[in-house]
Amino acid sequence: MAEETARKRAEPKVLESKTFKDGAIYLYRRADYKKPIWFIRIKVPGAKGYVWRSSRSTDEFEAYRIAEELYNQSLVKVLSGGKLTSKRISDGLLAYVKDLEGERERLSVHYKILLAERLKPLVKGKLYEEVDTAFIVQLTKKLVEVSAKRQLSPNTIKRLHADIRQFLNWSVEMGYLDKVPVFPRVSSEQTRRPHFDIADWRKLVRYLREHIKNAHPSVLRDRKLLVNYVLVLANTGIRVGEAKTLKWRDVRYLPFGKDGEGANVVLTVKGKTGIREVVARTPAVRIYLEAIRELRREDLTDPKSDIYGKKDVPADSYVFCGSDGAAINSFKKSFATLLRAAGVEFDSFGQRRSLYSLRHTYATFRLEHGVNQYILARNMGTSVAMLESFYGHTSNLASASELTKMR
Repeated sequence: MAEETARKRAEPKVLESKTFKDGAIYLYRRADYKKPIWFIRIKVPGAKGYVWRSSRSTDEFEAYRIAEELYNQSLVKVLSGGKLTSKRISDGLLAYVKDLEGERERLSVHYKILLAERLKPLVKGKLYEEVDTAFIVQLTKKLVEVSAKRQLSPNTIKRLHADIRQFLNWSVEMGYLDKVPVFPRVSSEQTRRPHFDIADWRKLVRYLREHIKNAHPSVLRDRKLLVNYVLVLANTGIRVGEAKTLKWRDVRYLPFGKDGEGANVVLTVKGKTGIREVVARTPAVRIYLEAIRELRREDLTDPKSDIYGKKDVPADSYVFCGSDGAAINSFKKSFATLLRAAGVEFDSFGQRRSLYSLRHTYATFRLEHGVNQYILARNMGTSVAMLESFYGHTSNLASASELTKMR
């Protein structure tokens, strides 16, 4: 009884109503709306529940025309074995994200949640009954339009489709969707990924010192961190997401040489392919990392303290962090500013470089130096097929001595 009373109180007050087709079509105007729009409620014989819609019209005859059309469409749907009501896709996304929350720490799940958040405004007001191949095509176009680059590689689109397909499979299991539609075919033609050629890379490295030298004291720390961040990523090939979660406990130095005078830098990273050990290209990466550690020591040291010496950096703290110790969410804007100032914003094909160009540069230079593709793929957490698809243009340079042999 109490529940029934609460339900009646929650229902909107009706100013005016009209009934047609023995109650199958019900038009009404709500008291809580300043504009006298007609709302529609449809009841189809033999089906459970109602269909509710706004006519978006203040004209009664126009509202009835819309209602009658909706009634006929609903009747055909029920007679052909379909469902009368359909859940909103945005509601499904909310439930889907809630289902994934417990596994957010896994990077693959984290990306799925980010995609779901991006999809919400793109499917606003859309129902599951509208999901078909054409819907997927339009949704893909919208994702491309709202992307920062205004273009997505075929491989990126395939990954997006894989995550969308997983969401739709979940929706089928939950009973929100009858079946997953056929996805459009994505061209397998791969594009060359923007990286730094040797000339532009040297130009950028030469400018890094100037970038720090010309910094205002208020941004000096940030610029020092950015410069060393760039050098670490370009010499290890780790992903941006892997760098974000890197902690000092994940950094190791392995001595080599007769007297252990050198040290290979090994990073333990957690990425899309799981946890792996990454060996840096050069021992010089240790210099860049220690410069970052020194910045953090200065953050932790109180200049007014009587205790002599600087505090050590906790092993469980982030490598790339702000002065408050929180992980840097993105170096995207500061890196773009750096590239513009250095005059290396675009590659020779006119493609805009990004933070991921550092990973692509690492792969390109390693292949040009003849590093075994299988070993490189394992170090980068990717596949040999991916290396051949995106960095095949480097194979001729790596084989220059073979290609220029003379009898």
